[in-house]
Amino acid sequence: MAIWEEFEIQCTDYLNNRFGAYARFFHQGGADSTVPDILVETKSGNSFYIDAKHSPAQCGQFVLLPDLDTGTFEYSRLNVNRINRYAEMIMDYMNEDFDAFREAGTAGKDIDMPNGSDIFAAWIIQAYKDKGADFFITNNYTILPIERFREYFDVTAKYRIKRSGSGNVGKIRLKPVMDYISTHDYVITDSRVARDKLFVVSPQQLHGHRFILRGIEYMFSLRGDEYELRKLSNTYNANVIFSIKHKASTPGMSEPEFIDCLK
Repeated sequence: MAIWEEFEIQCTDYLNNRFGAYARFFHQGGADSTVPDILVETKSGNSFYIDAKHSPAQCGQFVLLPDLDTGTFEYSRLNVNRINRYAEMIMDYMNEDFDAFREAGTAGKDIDMPNGSDIFAAWIIQAYKDKGADFFITNNYTILPIERFREYFDVTAKYRIKRSGSGNVGKIRLKPVMDYISTHDYVITDSRVARDKLFVVSPQQLHGHRFILRGIEYMFSLRGDEYELRKLSNTYNANVIFSIKHKASTPGMSEPEFIDCLK
């Protein structure tokens, strides 16, 4: 299991053990970066989300497409996050050195713009608010409200080519994928379908195991006591990628402060 995914599970267990008298915490993020990592349902009837980040870590990204005719970068229509003024500020800076950035390749090029860390942090705050996160939890189970993100993290950004993420199997591929894993060297004891997602149960250690079917690569991803089949992208896009490093000397919320948020 990847460090980040193990950390998400550890954080969920910690929150349930420490604050279970006030709320229930459910791990639900995993490989799907569009979904916040931890759902919180308070006993008072409120609900919100927490995102877990094991520092240092990547923390959000968006695709920019170079337009060779205009010598500028365009915000991809396929981005999950809507464009905001912080993305526009980054694009304006990159347009000033268009040729250098468009040749960044897989090694990437750092975005060293004035007040960059503040601008990057503001983008992260906006993006994670948009997907429903109210808090972050990081190393040593430090909990922080999303509005104070900049106080807790140093933020950098780089433009580089990166393989796109994973997606659901999809309704038209559910049966072929299930038929494939049922007739190959996998021990499947149970399975279920949730809309366009496929989950299986196996006594084998399959997390991270991949296979290719009809030109598409799939991966088993552990979800509690079962595995979700994820469709991996064959697309390589050039992304602005944000990275964060926790300021270890900055204390997080106190337990009484966080409990007040759960009441």
